[in-house]
Amino acid sequence: MSAPPIPILRTSRLTLRALGEADHAALHALAHDEAVGRFMHEGEPPSMAQIAARVAGSLRQWHSRGYGMMGVAGAEGFVGRLGLFHPPGAADPLLVYALGRRGWGRGYATEGCRAFLHWLRDTHGPMPVLAQIDPRNDGSARVAAKPGGVQTGTASRAGHVLDIWTLMA
Repeated sequence: MSAPPIPILRTSRLTLRALGEADHAALHALAHDEAVGRFMHEGEPPSMAQIAARVAGSLRQWHSRGYGMMGVAGAEGFVGRLGLFHPPGAADPLLVYALGRRGWGRGYATEGCRAFLHWLRDTHGPMPVLAQIDPRNDGSARVAAKPGGVQTGTASRAGHVLDIWTLMA
């Protein structure tokens, strides 16, 4: 039995779709923008080979779990990535998103997260989803709170203490 196809999610302003090889350069540029990465705490910005491996890993998660990371496009074209990363051994997946500067201040993160969580609930049933947010990142905390997320603890990653937010899909 094959996995269902990766969906294309549409809102009034955004399209969320599978990541692919055509996104490697945009993802590389996104990861190397210091303003974008200042709250991500994912280690050194990845090489093109590491970007390719991450996209391939996301596609494997789609195949094995039925969810993963998506590319986000608006009227401006590609603006970022959004979706779930489920670390090996973790009970719950992590909601992860990064938008480039041209997508900032437009409500895209909130709109994309709501669409993704709605789709997740409809296809997988209600489930907890975690977000790890730098306590200085007020914008991401607002995005997590809007669909009902609550701060439930802290975690340490790459030498930083992050707030854990729990959302229900």
